[in-house]
Parts: sequence; structure tokens; C-alpha cells
Amino acid sequence: MPVSSRALVELLLLGPTNERRQFLDSPVLGDVFIAYAVRPSQRVDLLITPDKASPAGPVAFLIASDISDLEKPGYSGEDSNIAYLHGLIAARLFFEELLQVVVPMTSWWNDLRVRARLNDHIITSTHLKSRIQAVINWVRAENDDAEAFAAQAFASFTALDGFLTLAGIILWAATQTKKGTAMAPVSAGDALARLKSPTPVVTLLAKSLKRMSEKRKVKTPQVWQIALNRKPMIALDRSVPSVKGDAARTLFNVKCDRIHWAVLDSGIDATHPVFQDASGECRIIKAYDFTSIRRIVNLDNLDVSTPSFKNRLRQLRAGREREITVREGTHILQRLAEDAANDRRINWELVERFISIDPRTPPAHGHGTHVAGIIGAYNGDGKQYAGFCNGLCPDIKLYDFRVFSKTSEDTEFAIIAALQFVRYLNDRSTYMKIHGVNLSLSIPHDVRNYACGRTPICMECERLVESGVVVVAPAGNLGYTFATSQGSYGGYTAFSITDPGNAESVITVGATNPYRPHTYGVSFFSSRGPTGDGRLKPDLVAPGERIESCLPEGGWGELDGTSMAAPHVSGAAAMLMARYDDLIGEPRKIKKILCDTATDLGRDRSFQGHGMLDVLRALQSM
Repeated sequence: MPVSSRALVELLLLGPTNERRQFLDSPVLGDVFIAYAVRPSQRVDLLITPDKASPAGPVAFLIASDISDLEKPGYSGEDSNIAYLHGLIAARLFFEELLQVVVPMTSWWNDLRVRARLNDHIITSTHLKSRIQAVINWVRAENDDAEAFAAQAFASFTALDGFLTLAGIILWAATQTKKGTAMAPVSAGDALARLKSPTPVVTLLAKSLKRMSEKRKVKTPQVWQIALNRKPMIALDRSVPSVKGDAARTLFNVKCDRIHWAVLDSGIDATHPVFQDASGECRIIKAYDFTSIRRIVNLDNLDVSTPSFKNRLRQLRAGREREITVREGTHILQRLAEDAANDRRINWELVERFISIDPRTPPAHGHGTHVAGIIGAYNGDGKQYAGFCNGLCPDIKLYDFRVFSKTSEDTEFAIIAALQFVRYLNDRSTYMKIHGVNLSLSIPHDVRNYACGRTPICMECERLVESGVVVVAPAGNLGYTFATSQGSYGGYTAFSITDPGNAESVITVGATNPYRPHTYGVSFFSSRGPTGDGRLKPDLVAPGERIESCLPEGGWGELDGTSMAAPHVSGAAAMLMARYDDLIGEPRKIKKILCDTATDLGRDRSFQGHGMLDVLRALQSM
């Protein structure tokens, strides 16, 4: 009978009782195996972390070179879409490519003891056959007996047994199609149900293991870890008075015109009247499109003669702030790809030519405009939008960093690129160009793959805070799960903080009711802490229900979510820096001030953090 692919992966990697967070020291994380088990014959978008002694560019070049050696008739290596950043590589690979090219580049593979044991498995196929046969028997066991059978049959499985058995099943499943069709793929679980003998799996696996053993012997491991390139989710009038933002601005006469804040989101509609100052000048300083970063720092750009390169260049030239000629664009893209092979850092000055866009370019959707309005909408005397007040900092200058597009291809890679670019902009100047970043987005944390707060995006946020930039992120909207048609129980969920809110130094914001926060407490959807490793999160809460702000094309309306709570805190942090210059470049001090002066709502610390944001009290505390 069919078995779910997730259940298969969890059995082989975590054991019959799921006692392991991840299987020992394997560099391939569990979520990667699940993705391949669900779609064995398709590419999976991966984030590859180089070993600490190996720079990302040359490692990406090696991976691209080795994959080209595996090419078959009708197959194009360009589909791998390999791109690199500082300390990170993105690639879309088939499972066979992952197994034969990337795994042998890891320290795990180059461990002599592991390699010796793998050679034993190649020679002694009877051992592998017995392991695969146990999986076949488990699938065929009756429901009542399957759990007991698993506990007995898989008790002697080593982590290496689980890795090889699962790898063999996925390789074999990739060759299978649905009955009656020539192309329709099947999952590893469905394919396993029709497997009668372990022989075809062992044959495929032995072939791959032989190729892996023949790979170049590197003195220094090239790859540390392989994870999924995760997809993020985009997680005013009375809300500003709720946190006493208007009172603080009036009492302290706060002017934020020297403070610059980056909004990493879907884009800001710079044509909206609320982003003009009193003189009519637009307060959106620059706009950058990071949704195309994967194509810009792509190793396929080494070959400029292919039709795909010319098509890629045509797309990248469209809509840029400054016109880019075909000759200039070709030189830039080829230079960036060559830098990877020659161990040079990302040349952001060249990248900037392709990511700089006109701020008036229409955004992908309204989320980013709404978030930016909470931070810095200027509605003047309220005549433009009657009854609606200004944002917290109606004179602040904004940077528009677009990391969400109209497609579904947005990934963690693009967000990390944007965070690295913020550091570049600050480093190339004698003063801070960007004082803070608002990340109103969330990525669910998979506890089996990373230590909490140590995912690639969390680590990049930590580096940005270390450089002196305030980083604000939502807690996430996973605080409640609804009952499903299958009868799953719906209820409140603890330990539901999402990334990058799990990062220690990030100011993580939950949501509360803007009108009666003491009565209603924390919003039902707001993710709750503590973090998976026991730290207090969220740090505080702010209004996040029915928040009124601007929308594209001159609109105004309400949105809900911790995405709306986070920009209230961004505005508060900006006001602190505008009032007290000595807080510029001191994100941890700002976080402490905002937390220490928050208003206790009488809720558990894992729900409300330190309490509700109070801008007036924060300014008065200084």
C-alpha cells in the first residue's frame, strides 16, 4: 500500500521513534530529502553553504563544471541556475546531481572512515539489499503492525544505512512514472509501493556510489551543508496613537529627515502622495529589484553566446534606472561570473547597475506600500485621506528593496542578497546610509534542520546588526492553526516564531489589537514563543489588526498581521535615533530601550514579550 514520502524520510533519517533531530553529521538536511522524495524526478532549489575554508565563488564554479560533465543528450546544465553570494550558493539540482557532485565535496564524504564504510557497502550489496527489503516489508505491513514492525526492523539501521537506503529509493523513484502515462512522475512513497525486489534500487545506488568514489580528492572540503532555498511569506490612523507615536513626535519635536530606513518587501509605490514631503519631493531615495539577483550572479553568464544568455540579458536590461547597452551588460554579467571562478568577492558596484530601478516602477503588490506607510506616510492636514493620520515618521527617507515579485520564485537567497547589499552601501560610505531595515516577511523554521536562530537568513541578520543596523522582523502569523477537513485539531500554537524573527539580535514583533490591547491582549494569529532553544521571543508587541495605511495607485485601506506590527517598531527605533544621535549605530541599545519601556499587557512573556510598544516612554527614558 502507498506510504507518504514524508513518513518514509522520517523513518529512515530519524528512526522508528523519530529520536534524532537530524541524522548525525550528514550535510544534506532533512527538508531536502523530503522535497526530493515528493518530487524524485524534478529539480529542487537548494542553498549550499561552503565549508568555512572555501569561498563561495570557486565552489559554485566547481559545482557548475562537474554538473556539465554529467550532461546527457537534450539536457542543459543552464537549468541548474547556479548563482553565488558571499558565503552562499543557490542551485536547482536533480537528486542524481546532488548525490554525485555536491555530496562528495563535503567534509562528511571526505572522512576516511565514512568513505571506507561506503566502499564496503558497494562491495557487499547483500547488506544494502537487506536494508531495502526491510523498507519494502514495512510498506506492506498492515497498519496495526507497521509501527511495531518498524521498531524492530529498523532498530539496527545506522545513520549511514538510512542515508544510502533513502538515496537509493529516491534514485529509483525518479525513473518511475504513473501507470498509463509516459511522463507523469510519482513520489518516492508511491513508487515504493510497487517495488517488489531491492535489486533495481541497489543497482542504481551502486552506480552512483561508484561515481561518487571516483570524484576528485580534495585536500580541503568544499561544502558544509545543503538546505532548501526556502520561500518566504509576506507575513493607520488609530494605531500610531496607540503606541503614543504622535504624542512623542509632538512633545519631543522629533525630526526624522536624516534617518534612512530600508523596507525589504514587495515594493513601494513612490507615486503615492503620502511619500512626498511638504515641498513635493519624493522621500523614496532609491529602489532596488532583488527578484532578479539569481540571474545576475549566475555562473551560466560565463558563456555569452547562448540564446538563453541573450534572453536573460534582454530581461535584465528592461526597466533599469540607467540604460544599459548590450555590450555593457554582457561585460558586466560575464565579469561577475568570472569573479566567482577567480575567488573574488561579489562586485556590488557592478550588480547595482542591474538592480537599480526607477522608484516609480509599480510594485508587485500592495504589501510593501502598506508597510512603508506605517513607518513614514505623510498625510499633511488629513485632507487627502480624511480621518487618517501620518505614519510614525512622516519625514523619514526610505529605501525600497524589492524581494517579492509577481511570480512564486521568491526565495531566501534574494533576501540574503538584499541584506548583504545594505552592508555594502554602508561600508562604502564614511557615514551610515541606511540606519535600519524592516523585514515584514516570515519563513517557518524547521527544527530538524537548523538550530533555532542559526538559519542562513538569521545569521545574515546577525551580521547586519553587528555592523550597526537596526533589524526589525515580525514574529509570524502561525499562532493559531485551524481545523482541517481531515479532522485535525485547530488551536493556539506555542514555539511558532518564524525566521528571521528567531535571530537573537533582531527586534521581533508580535501583534496586538490597536484599540483595546489590554482587553484583547495578543492577536490570535500572532506567533508565540519562546524560541525552539528557549529564548524569549517575541521581544514586544505592536498594533497588527485592521491597520490602516496607504495602498498602491493612491489607495488607502486595512491589512492585518505581524507584518503590520513590525513597521511600528521600525518607526519607533527611527525616532530614537533622530532624537538621540548617540544611538545611531547602536541597534542593541535601541532594542533594550524599546523592550524596557514597553507596556505590560498582563499576558505571558512568551505571548507578549516585554509588552506593547510605547514610543513616548522610550523617548522619555533617555
